[in-house]
Amino acid sequence: MIPAVLAVAAAFNLVCSGTTYIGAGMDALKKENQSAYAATFRIDLDAERWCAGDCKTTEHIYAIGLTKIMLKLERDEKIPSESFISLNREDGSVLDRSKVADFMIMHIGKCERAPFSGFPIRKF
Repeated sequence: MIPAVLAVAAAFNLVCSGTTYIGAGMDALKKENQSAYAATFRIDLDAERWCAGDCKTTEHIYAIGLTKIMLKLERDEKIPSESFISLNREDGSVLDRSKVADFMIMHIGKCERAPFSGFPIRKF
């Protein structure tokens, strides 16, 4: 019975809220460039899949560690750009940052675990 319990525990939603920062360089941190942030992630650690929002499609989880889950990490050195979503498994924090050259959109917040609401059915 324990394996079934563990399997259920590996699939969950995270409901996150915090602050969004938008701007170029240090301007992103100014109060006038901040707004409320809210996101819901659906995560299945066993299947190594995740999605966000209305969850029309899923993505592969980039890395699963004991203390962090890196949902995605994308880099393009030609532009230069970087985008990642990192979840801290111990304190529940989320850091979701996209940066192109000097312009940045960054979401920082805390997440609460919620029941898993499933993934979309695959077409084939």
